[in-house]
Amino acid sequence: MIDRRNEAAQGLAALGASALVLFAAYYLAKADDYRAVWNPGTIINGVDYSGGDIAQVEKALGAYELAVTFRDGDPYVIPGEEIGYHYISDGTLEKIFEEQNPLLWARGLFQTAEYEVEVNTAYDEGLLEKVLRDAPQMKPENMVAPQDSFLDYQDGKFLVTKEVEGSTLDTDKAAALAREAASGQETKVDLSGAEGLYSAPKIRQDDEALNEEAAQLNDLAGARVSYILPDGSRKVLDGPMLREWLEVDEDGDYYRDDYEWAQHVNDFVLELADEVDTVYKEHPFITHDGEEVMIPGTGYYGYRISKKEETAQLTQELDDNEQLEREPVYWRKESAAPDDNNGFGDTYVEVSLTEQHLWIYVDGETVLETDIVSGTNDRKHRTPAGAYFAYDKKRDTILRGDKQDDGEWGYETHVNYWIRLTDTGIGLHDASWRYSFGGNIWQWGGSHGCINIPKQVMPEIYDIVEEGMPIAVYYLDG
Repeated sequence: MIDRRNEAAQGLAALGASALVLFAAYYLAKADDYRAVWNPGTIINGVDYSGGDIAQVEKALGAYELAVTFRDGDPYVIPGEEIGYHYISDGTLEKIFEEQNPLLWARGLFQTAEYEVEVNTAYDEGLLEKVLRDAPQMKPENMVAPQDSFLDYQDGKFLVTKEVEGSTLDTDKAAALAREAASGQETKVDLSGAEGLYSAPKIRQDDEALNEEAAQLNDLAGARVSYILPDGSRKVLDGPMLREWLEVDEDGDYYRDDYEWAQHVNDFVLELADEVDTVYKEHPFITHDGEEVMIPGTGYYGYRISKKEETAQLTQELDDNEQLEREPVYWRKESAAPDDNNGFGDTYVEVSLTEQHLWIYVDGETVLETDIVSGTNDRKHRTPAGAYFAYDKKRDTILRGDKQDDGEWGYETHVNYWIRLTDTGIGLHDASWRYSFGGNIWQWGGSHGCINIPKQVMPEIYDIVEEGMPIAVYYLDG
């Protein structure tokens, strides 16, 4: 009888022996592999190098980059390989490797072997400086110079501005700090706050003298008057100009000299008036047939600043440090903006002395026209051309000429309707004694200077022409 149990035991024993042989072969083969690399569980300076070689460790220990932070821009990163940064072997790794027993490689699967080695490195200082100087922040053309705090004028006030630190640095000192960091194996160097590296402003926002100056100016020259001019533009009198009107004493403090201050105000008003006034200045005018003529600066029509009232009002506003926007104080204004028919607008009277004709426009439409007779064409009676406005309207009045040597009036003439143009007695009126108008009558038989209107037309003109309505009176060239 065959013993089956014995056969089974023998089979298992043979199988076990075979497995043991195979495992031993595998283990010895792996041990042979670990003769050239680190055993499992090998930790050097905190890094697991299992299966690596000495060259891998040396490369890792020599890996490096330096991030340089300037005042502006992102950190400038310098890779170690660009400056020849490398690990210097002192034989420690080789010694550790020689002491390693490859036959005990399996122990590393369950138990680590940790080592700490001293890391010695070297790099090329010349390369470091060369690479560092390629940084944009190290280029002189990219550097921003520091700027002192100063007085600025914004929104009607003198303000002490914040200084600008700038980015101008000493490149030699920057290179020295980078070398120091690299030599100490530091991976970052912050130059943004390094003492003595960057040029600095001399005057800062908290400067006592500058703040005192701002306070004085805001007290003495804190007004701002923005004048709205006829063409819609602005003429501004504010702090920077007022500052020039102040005096400075021996201590550097500002003060007003009352006489000089008043003189500056007067001069400014005169300058404003010269810029704005159009009374007594030539006026361009577009005639009924579209021709542009220049009306001489004879009449009273136009803009004229009341210098006395403007000076008084401005003086008070400056004393009160007011900040406002307004028109000048006018004695007279034009009926329309300068770009609206050269200030005459669409409601006005046109008188062509050459054509001896009158037109009246209301809202751009011709509502009346008539022939006229103006002053006789001689030196004494010729009607003066000019830009006028209607004023001193009267009905049923007596017109009188200059007094003679005997005390009598040169003439006395009754008219039903009178519209004055000048202080010298020139105006529009009916002429009941005339039966003909227009043509060349004015050349030899004109008036004493007034513009004679047919008696049947003058009442309508009187009703249409309101006081203040512009009246353009002109001669055509030739």
